[in-house]
Amino acid sequence: MIAVGGRSLFAGLLVAVVVVAQTPANRRQFVTCPIVRDTKTVPCWLAEYKGELYFLGMQGGVAQEFYPPQLMHEVLVEGTVSDAPRVCGGLRLGQTKISVLPELAPACNTMLPAEEGIEGIVVPRLAGIPATWVRIGGPDQVTIYFDFDNDFLSLHMTGALRTLAEGVLKTPAKAVRVAGSRAASRLSGGGVLTEKQGIAELRAFKVVEILVGLGVPKDVIHVEAPAAAVVPDGINDPWNRNVVVLVQR
Repeated sequence: MIAVGGRSLFAGLLVAVVVVAQTPANRRQFVTCPIVRDTKTVPCWLAEYKGELYFLGMQGGVAQEFYPPQLMHEVLVEGTVSDAPRVCGGLRLGQTKISVLPELAPACNTMLPAEEGIEGIVVPRLAGIPATWVRIGGPDQVTIYFDFDNDFLSLHMTGALRTLAEGVLKTPAKAVRVAGSRAASRLSGGGVLTEKQGIAELRAFKVVEILVGLGVPKDVIHVEAPAAAVVPDGINDPWNRNVVVLVQR
């Protein structure tokens, strides 16, 4: 069964966000050009907002939690300012989501040279699945989180889906329910950025394609993709861009 834009068959899985009166003072959600700075090790990525620099992450591989932005494109930065020491001259953000926006922005081409006293950090090898990409709710439930307006499946996401599919193949399921969502981001400077129509469906069916390719029978998969965007609150917005997969035994 496929329900697109209708009433959810398992609405309890979909996050209902209540708009709060005021977001925390240390919350940041803004669109800007990314900045790349050279260091003695590997380049680091920064973003400037209202005269302040924020550290986004170090250039790394696909196994890392941080996927680097791209020059010539703006980025949506969503995170919470932490008390950790500055890195590469920028304030640290926690639970950060960096979304590359698809439109070309030729002005986003700033590259800074290495400077004495401004260093990057050594990125440790990833242990487990990062919470910014995947949440495991037991062997029969996986929630995967997406960048804004994107249906890209990271290495962490596909690994989690593979584990869930292996469980279904070992113990057949009555149903595998896949719920995609469309969301919006309440920007710190005012205004709301809303994802494009149809993105919930794109995400859901991309997950279905992966599951079927891993051997999950197509006839037990039920898909939902409501058309409406989840109401943003300026805090939980990155986590409303998700696909929830629930296995029913």
